Amino acid sequence: MCGIVGFVAHTEQKSLSEAQLIVMRDRMISRGPDDAGTSLHRQDGLWVGLAHRRLSIIDLSPLGHQPMSTADGTLRIVFNGEIFNYQELRTSLLQTGRYTFHSKSDTEVLLYAVREWGLEGCLHRIRGMYAFALYDQLAGTLTLVRDPLGVKPLYYRQEQGRLLFASEIKAILAAPDVPRTINDQALYHYLTFANVPAPLTMFEGISKLEAGTYLTFDRQGQATQVRYWDPTAFAPSRMLLSEQDYIAELRGLLRQSVARRMVSDVPFGVFLSGGVDSSLNVALMAELLGRPVETFSIGIKDDPSNEFLYARQVAQHFRTNHHEMVIDDNDFLSLLPQMAYMQDEPLSDPVCVPIYYLSKLARESGTLVIQVGEGSDEIFAGYQTYHLFDGWNRRYYEPYLKMPHVIRASAYALSRHFVSSEKQDALRRASHGEPLFLGNAIAFWDCEKTELLKPPFLPSSTSSRYIKDLEASLDIQDPLLRIIQIELKNRLPELLLMRIDKMSMANSIETRVPFLDEDLVSFALTIPSSLKFKNGQPKYILKQAARGLIPNAIIDRKKWGFCGSATNMLSDPMVEYAKTCILSSPLIRERFHRGSVEALFRSHRDQKRFNSFKIWNLLNLVLWHHCWFEEPGAAFTNKSDGSQV
Repeated sequence: MCGIVGFVAHTEQKSLSEAQLIVMRDRMISRGPDDAGTSLHRQDGLWVGLAHRRLSIIDLSPLGHQPMSTADGTLRIVFNGEIFNYQELRTSLLQTGRYTFHSKSDTEVLLYAVREWGLEGCLHRIRGMYAFALYDQLAGTLTLVRDPLGVKPLYYRQEQGRLLFASEIKAILAAPDVPRTINDQALYHYLTFANVPAPLTMFEGISKLEAGTYLTFDRQGQATQVRYWDPTAFAPSRMLLSEQDYIAELRGLLRQSVARRMVSDVPFGVFLSGGVDSSLNVALMAELLGRPVETFSIGIKDDPSNEFLYARQVAQHFRTNHHEMVIDDNDFLSLLPQMAYMQDEPLSDPVCVPIYYLSKLARESGTLVIQVGEGSDEIFAGYQTYHLFDGWNRRYYEPYLKMPHVIRASAYALSRHFVSSEKQDALRRASHGEPLFLGNAIAFWDCEKTELLKPPFLPSSTSSRYIKDLEASLDIQDPLLRIIQIELKNRLPELLLMRIDKMSMANSIETRVPFLDEDLVSFALTIPSSLKFKNGQPKYILKQAARGLIPNAIIDRKKWGFCGSATNMLSDPMVEYAKTCILSSPLIRERFHRGSVEALFRSHRDQKRFNSFKIWNLLNLVLWHHCWFEEPGAAFTNKSDGSQV
C-alpha cells in the first residue's frame, strides 16, 4: 500500500519543481514509510511530475521502487494498492515472448498488462484494490484509475493549465497556490450522509474519483471520464440456481478471495470482532496457513458492546495468535484532534477511533497486512434497516406515492406540527416523489437542516434529490437490490472503506477486503433477494454458506455493530467535550443557528439514541474546520512533540 501524487502542466509557469513535488509527496509519509521516489518529465509542451511513497508488501527489494516505467520509458506509473492475481497475469505476459520482467512486483506486471491488452482490457483482467496514475508519453495523456468498489481513494484538482492528483487531499493542499474554500454542497450532504459523496469533497475545486471509473487528461487539457465497472450490470438471473448451488458457488468464491489476499511478502492477519464476516476470514485463512492466524480485537472499557467473548471463542476454535486491546475516553479524546488531519475531510463514524487503535496494535505486533470484513453487510443485505425500509416501501410508501400530489403536499404541510423529524422528512420526500431510503446511517434529514443551517448556506439541491437522481440511473425494480446499489455507490466507498483506508494507513497498515473481491461481488449481486433475507433472517445465504466453516453459535448470535454505535461511544465526558468544541467553533457561528445546536444537546439528555450520531457528526465537522482552516499550519505537526503526524 502506498501514496501517489503528481501533476501535469501545459506551461512551464504551471509546472512544479522537484522540491515542491517532494513536499506534496511527504505529506503522506505514513502511507509509505519504506521508500520514496520522484520523476519529472518534459516533452511536446507538457510538464509531468510523478511521486511515490512506498509501503513494501510485495517484492521488498529496491526493484519495486516507483515511479516505474516500461523498458522504453513510454509508459510511467505510480501505483497504490495490490493486484492479487498478478502472478497469473505475469505468466500470461511471459508466454507471449514479448516481455522481460526485472522485478517481482505487481506494479511492473500492471505496466505491461496495459501495454499488452490496453487500459480497459487490463482493468477487466486484474483483480485487486488500487488507485494509480498512468502517463502515456506517446499519446501525451495522464490517466487516473480507481478500483471497482472504491477500496482505495484518489483525489484531483483540475485548474487552468494544470492537473494535480494525490492519494490524500493534504498532498494537493501542499501544492503552491491551492486555495482552501469550503464546498457548500459537500458540507450540506455531509450533514446527512456522514460522508461527502463522490465526486465532491469538502474542499471547493478538489474532487475524488468515483469508484470503478478512470479519468483521462489529453494534451489539450480536456478530461474524459469512463465508467469501466458498474455493480448495476449484475442482477438476479431468470435462470435461478438451487439454494445449495448458490451456497457451493459462494463458498468457492470466498475461498478464492481470501486466498488471493494472502499474497504478501510480510506478515498478515485478521481484525476479529467475533461476527460472521471476520470469523469467516479467520476460518478460510486458517485452512491455507501452516501456522496460527494473527487475530486482533478491540473493546471499550466497561462497555456492554464489547465482543471479546465471541472473538475469544473464534480465536480458541481456530487456535489463533490472538491480540486484544481496551480503549477508554482518554484514548478517544487524545486521538480526535489528530484524526481530523488523518481523514482529510470529516468521516462521521465513531468506529474510526477503534479502527485506528486496532491498526496501531497490529503495526506494533509486526503484522502489516490485515483482512477486514467490510462490504459483506452491503452485498448480502445484512442490516435489519434494509429489510425494514424494503417492507415499508412495498407496503406503504409506493402506494402512497400514487396518491394525488395535492394530498401528499397537504399531509407534509400538516406533519410539521405533529410528527418526528424522520417521519416529517419522509412525507416531504413523498410530496416530491423522492425515495424513502437515503442510506443506512443518516445524521440530519433535509427538513432538519433547514432549521440547522442559516439560509445563505442552504443549497438548492437537497440530499434526497441526490439519491433520487442516483436511483433514477439504476433501472432496477427490486427494492432491496436498489437499496444495496445505493449503498455501493455512496456509503460503502466514501464512508466505510474510506474510514478503513485513512485509519489503517495512518499506522502504515495495509487492509484487504475479501468480501469485495470483484468476482465475489459480481456473483453476490445475482443472488435473489429472497435468499438474502429469508425466514426473517438477514444475510441468510452467507450464513448458510458459513455453516460448517465457523461455529453455529457465531452464526446465530445477535448482530452487533463494531464497538456498538455513537450512542455508547459518545459517553458523558465525550458529550461535554463535543459541546465545548461545537459551540465555540467559528464555523458554527458563521453557518449554523446556535439555538438549534443548543437544542440538540438539551434533547440528547433524554434521547441519546436519536441525537448521539448528530452530535458526533457536528464534532467531526468542527474538528476538521479547526484543523484545516483555523490552524492550518498546525495540521502538519503533532502539537505534543513537534514531529510530523
